[in-house]
Amino acid sequence: MASLFQEDGAIRIIEGPEQADGPSVDGGFKVEPNVIANKFKKFVREYAYNTAGAGGINVGTLKYREQLQQNCSRGEYYLVVNLNDLNTHEDGEVLAHALQDRPTEMVPLCERVLKELYKELVAGDEAEDVVPFIQLVLTCDVDLEGSFGTMKPMMIRDLTSSEVEKLVVVQGIVISVKKAKHKARKVVMKCSNCENMKEITVPDGYSAAHIPSGCDGRPALLEKCPPNPWVIQDELCEFVDDQTLKLQELPEHVPVGEMPRSFDLHVHNHLVDKCVPGTRLTTIGAFCATERAAGSSMAGGRGKGTETVKYSYIKVIGLDVAQGGKAALDISQEEEERFAQLAKDPEIREKIYQSIAPSICASKKDVIDEVKKALACLLFGGSRKYLPDGTRMRGDINILLMGDPGTAKSQFLKFAEKAAPIAVYTSGKGSSAAGLTAAIVRDRDGFSLEG
Repeated sequence: MASLFQEDGAIRIIEGPEQADGPSVDGGFKVEPNVIANKFKKFVREYAYNTAGAGGINVGTLKYREQLQQNCSRGEYYLVVNLNDLNTHEDGEVLAHALQDRPTEMVPLCERVLKELYKELVAGDEAEDVVPFIQLVLTCDVDLEGSFGTMKPMMIRDLTSSEVEKLVVVQGIVISVKKAKHKARKVVMKCSNCENMKEITVPDGYSAAHIPSGCDGRPALLEKCPPNPWVIQDELCEFVDDQTLKLQELPEHVPVGEMPRSFDLHVHNHLVDKCVPGTRLTTIGAFCATERAAGSSMAGGRGKGTETVKYSYIKVIGLDVAQGGKAALDISQEEEERFAQLAKDPEIREKIYQSIAPSICASKKDVIDEVKKALACLLFGGSRKYLPDGTRMRGDINILLMGDPGTAKSQFLKFAEKAAPIAVYTSGKGSSAAGLTAAIVRDRDGFSLEG
């Protein structure tokens, strides 16, 4: 049995089980989980990219198989998979479509497959009794214009109900980082009456496990255990790091006259403590809608049930944090070569000074040339210095311009705001005791960025 679907003008074929009455979801064919598991295992084992070896011969490198072995040998139990590689592989294409359509179901399935591969590829004959949990981390090559990559990032304000339980790619600025907590991934309980042991697996995200009210350890002939006899054995439980971030949309994405919107991100395990407030990042994850508290009931009235208005968040499967100057500016290889050539020019300083606000002309009667030199130094920034006595001198440069009305003070300010990779244009109304634009404030849950 095979199913066809169309994406980006190309027709894809998804293989399914050989039964005519297979399950369907929303009119499309749903591939069985065991088929997905087998294809993912084959993809990790066999996916290779060609690298030029000696003599110009292309040598195939098993990318993900070697990455899994190297990470596990270092004690880092995770595997980073690029969605673009899935779309170019005959077996990965089916998995990519399943991940985009049902990430909440497919990610735990793939992580169980990684445990099996750990036994085969890493442990070998010396298989351990307790196999460590191996996290699946997704990444993808994207840009805002959609000129390359297979998934174009979405705006935070475009996350509507139609995207619930789908795989989404979102870009923004982190404005709040709460301190990491520890969540139980596996809960081990013991009956206080018959000492029967029971294990419960807790899913990822803002979810809780259901603890049964009765014990089923005793045979039917014996006396039943009392209700709610379970005692949690903390020393036998497995815990994982858990953290909450708040992501705000990029300033260039906010419509004129509107306030920026934000969304909560849930990260766990190896993705914890990857960023600080003010960091620009691209996240890929499952858009989830759940109750604000596990098992919360409807407010008011005696009848209890589930809240109909859900709390929406993104369960992060992969994070790509922008580093250094590329946080807001993507520099190509050709531009880097051009910069290297300009650095060798002995007249480069004068050229930079003349490039600052070129529409504003200087004369012998004013100090416009000096202002341009100061503004160039401001944009490049200074270097942090440490004196022999341990004193630290900041490398930040501040400029105060004073002059008569109409002497282009605001025009210089606007030019600096447009030229700088990360800048916010503000006026006297936006100033405060903490700073002109923003301040990092610490609360009881962590750090946050406040304007």
